[in-house]
Amino acid sequence: MKAHIVREPRCALLWHIEAGSPAYAALERAARACRVTLRAVGNGELGATVGDLCAGKPAPAFAPLIAVPGRPALIVSGLDHQTGELGRFLDLAKEAGADIPLRAMVTPTSKQWTLAQLLMELNSEHEAVGGGGA
Repeated sequence: MKAHIVREPRCALLWHIEAGSPAYAALERAARACRVTLRAVGNGELGATVGDLCAGKPAPAFAPLIAVPGRPALIVSGLDHQTGELGRFLDLAKEAGADIPLRAMVTPTSKQWTLAQLLMELNSEHEAVGGGGA
């Protein structure tokens, strides 16, 4: 029996990183170099699971009524940390001018969460480590 290897989509979800901004342009350059698809997400996608968003699936017709902070976030899927792919992507983005306060790699657990749940968790962690201002 052959093992079934599931490859996660090479995707980066962008929360409050506006097209045309220097950060977005930097992420576009890094994404091209690393073969990563960028997907801007907003309030309409808050009810979708992170895994579905990374896979390019449409958001559900409803969004939860929750206030999620507007702190910019980058959520990356499909890049391998062990081979250096993730580090290369983040380094290229930073060198090109993208300084995103919230960054996360999609995990088997977080891909089942809604975008709202993940963003709230990232913001809570950011606040806990003293990054409240950024």
